[in-house]
Amino acid sequence: MNPKLQLALWVAGSFAVGLAAVAAVYRFGGARLRRALVESELGSVFVEVVRFSYYIGLPFGALITGALSVDLLGLGAIAVEDASTLAGFTLRDWMRGSIAAGLATGFVLVVLWLARRSADLPPALFDARPSALLIVREAAYAEAHWAFYRAPFVLLFQDAYWGATAGFALVAVEWVLARRLRHTPPHANRPHALAATCCMLTSGLLYVTARNLWLMIVAHAAIRRVGERLFTQTAPPAAPYRRAPN
Repeated sequence: MNPKLQLALWVAGSFAVGLAAVAAVYRFGGARLRRALVESELGSVFVEVVRFSYYIGLPFGALITGALSVDLLGLGAIAVEDASTLAGFTLRDWMRGSIAAGLATGFVLVVLWLARRSADLPPALFDARPSALLIVREAAYAEAHWAFYRAPFVLLFQDAYWGATAGFALVAVEWVLARRLRHTPPHANRPHALAATCCMLTSGLLYVTARNLWLMIVAHAAIRRVGERLFTQTAPPAAPYRRAPN
């Protein structure tokens, strides 16, 4: 089978399976199923196994079948001779990529800070912010998924810029359709949508300039971590109950 067609079928399958899963849970599963998946320990484990299989397992499956190469996924350069590498990249690649990632992340964080200062709404209130480990895990899932979606377009256009642009469009379509299937209001959780958009744009830029998945994960996690602190605040602990004097 043609390599371009084979990879396109992998990505099309991922797109269809992801939306079908969202539809099954939110359109046909009902509130009882969603509650069981979230609140029960077995349901939570099942959800995490499915998510890992989807975000990491599908790209890995494309890799081991030869449909996807490590350089398209951002896991290292190929055909690098007589050069010592770390995680698939030379020291020069790491230095150049780190500078690009630092500049891009710093610019995005300034944009988020300015957006927070000009926001009219108070920050969202949560019982607790997600841990750093959870943010890194979600960043790894998202970046592997996005790089996977860029790959067939890079092969098709033979150009990283247009491939990243088309991949961004595909991710955006998937995101919009998933929100519709969940019946998410258009203006719900705008800070999260802003941070996610910034992460996608930064990821696309780093894919073009460095194509280093590890740096994309670090930049993504940094943007999400700071974004959580800028746009959310944790609820204060409840005051201890004191019995009224007689």
